Amino acid sequence: MERCSSCGLVFTRNPGDTWAFTILGDRLPIAAIIVLIYFGVVRSYPVLGVTMVVVLLVLLVWTAPNRWGASIALHYVSRVYWPDPADPIPAPCDPPAADKVQTPSR
Repeated sequence: MERCSSCGLVFTRNPGDTWAFTILGDRLPIAAIIVLIYFGVVRSYPVLGVTMVVVLLVLLVWTAPNRWGASIALHYVSRVYWPDPADPIPAPCDPPAADKVQTPSR
C-alpha cells in the first residue's frame, strides 16, 4: 500500500527518507549500550556484564517496533514542519458526513 485510502497520505514518498531517523533512534542507542557494557561492566565484572548484555538484547528486540515507529513519526513531523512543495501531504479535511451529529430541526 503506497497511499492511505482514507486521507491520501503517501506513506513512503522516497524510499530511504527515514534512514536518518532510524539511525538516530535505533542504531546510536544500540552503539552506546554496547560501548558502555563492553568497556565498563564486562571488563570489571564478567558475569554481571554478560547478564546485562542478555537483558539489554531482550529489551532491544522487545522495543524495536516502538523505536522504528517513533522514527517514522519523526519523519512525518519533519515533512509537516519543513514541507517540500512536491511532497503530496494532503490538507486536513472535514470528517465524513456519517460522523457528524445531526440535530433535529424544530
